[in-house]
Amino acid sequence: MSSEPIKLTDNQINKLKVFFKKIGIPTTEISKTLKIEDVSKRISNIYEKTISPGQIEAVMRRVMGIPLTPKQRTQLYDLRKKIYRYEKFLASFREWGRLYDYQFKIIILGLTEDQSEYISQIFDKPFIASERDIIGVKFLTKLTETFSKTLTRLQIWDVTSQKRFAFLRPQFYRGAASAILVFNKESRESFDMIKKYCNELKESTDLKFKLKIKRKFKKEIPMPIGLIATGINTVIPYEEILSLTNEIGASYYEMENIKDERFQQIFEGIAMALLIRLQGNS
Repeated sequence: MSSEPIKLTDNQINKLKVFFKKIGIPTTEISKTLKIEDVSKRISNIYEKTISPGQIEAVMRRVMGIPLTPKQRTQLYDLRKKIYRYEKFLASFREWGRLYDYQFKIIILGLTEDQSEYISQIFDKPFIASERDIIGVKFLTKLTETFSKTLTRLQIWDVTSQKRFAFLRPQFYRGAASAILVFNKESRESFDMIKKYCNELKESTDLKFKLKIKRKFKKEIPMPIGLIATGINTVIPYEEILSLTNEIGASYYEMENIKDERFQQIFEGIAMALLIRLQGNS
């Protein structure tokens, strides 16, 4: 028998909104008069029935501070046992599920200190033994999955622009599969520095990535490069930017700052480009 609609207080609505946001459910499901049974069924379907409608209803009632019936307490008890089993499963298999098919080294050049700090927050930090912690570069990682379900690990090297480490930069470029160059189009100095990085990359890599074929033969493929211009107004003539873009065979992007969601999408596009070039040469 279908349960009767529940009239919610403002406090209960606010609690449900917080709960729904945490589990990734639109808060539009919540109204002053809530038919909890219907909502529980929809959430169960969204979570592919890994949690039953009865368990969800019991959780929602607990969130709203509504007393539970003996049956609903049993639902929560069963849910706690299920969560415990899942936690054991995830603890054992989480790392296995994150094993990647390919790994590529990506160099980032031209970031300011603030930008460098930002990407340290949005990408993962790998464990690195203290003896391998290199001054002048920050190590980060990003896992990305393509439409073909291929899992790729991007090993991101954020190379500092500090002059005292300039002599080390050519060593950091070795083995790079791709490069992302960031400059401020409101600064001539920033753009000139990017041109210098490009010359260094050419000397060290010839803008090509060496890949192994059948674990034996090596072949060089063009290195995907992203050229990113940040800022609002530009002091750099577009012809200069276009000339550099064509010279290094880069894809050009403009955004006000790297907090733009397109910044992270560039990494996914580079992973895709590398996989396509890899498969085309295998």
